[in-house]
Amino acid sequence: MSSLHKRNPGFHPSDLQLCQRVFDRVCLERKLDRMSGESDVQLLAATVFSLFQNGCRNEGELLESFRRTRQ
Repeated sequence: MSSLHKRNPGFHPSDLQLCQRVFDRVCLERKLDRMSGESDVQLLAATVFSLFQNGCRNEGELLESFRRTRQ
């Protein structure tokens, strides 16, 4: 197994579902079209995944961390 795989083993389906719920909720709160390719929406998605990868593992914590980074 490569060292890259050990550091980033990927996302489980439940991880992706969690990130999707948070992304959808924040888009709804901000009245953003989650299906658009706008840079704001792309940045939002990247931020949700980044927070998840940095240890936010439940929905409430992920939402709260996201909100703190965006105030």
